[in-house]
Amino acid sequence: MTERMTPERALAAVSASADGLYGVLLEHGTMELGFYRPVGNDGQAPHDQDEIYIVQTGCGVFLLGDERTDFGPGDALFVPAGAEHRFSEFSDDFATWVVFWGPPGGESPT
Repeated sequence: MTERMTPERALAAVSASADGLYGVLLEHGTMELGFYRPVGNDGQAPHDQDEIYIVQTGCGVFLLGDERTDFGPGDALFVPAGAEHRFSEFSDDFATWVVFWGPPGGESPT
C-alpha cells in the first residue's frame, strides 16, 4: 500500500516535533524522509549521511561551503555527508523536504 506524504502531513510532523522545525515522516533502512521549516535562521550542523533537499515553498540562498546558490520551489539540492551547509536569506514561507540515506560518512562516488 502506498503511503502518501503531503505538505499538510509534513507540516503536522514539524508541529509535533520536539524542536518545531524538523519532523520525520518515514524511516526505511538507512533512509529518512523529513520536512524542515526553519524560522528566522538556519542553525544546522553538518550531518553524518548524504542528503537531498527538495524545496516545497519559498526562496533564498543555499550555502554549501563557500558556494552560494539561489533556490526556489521545486529545486533539489544535494549535500554530501559532513559538508558545512545552511539556508540563508530565505523567505518566511520557506519549507523543504529532506531525504537522508546511506552509511555514516556518506556513499563513495562511483
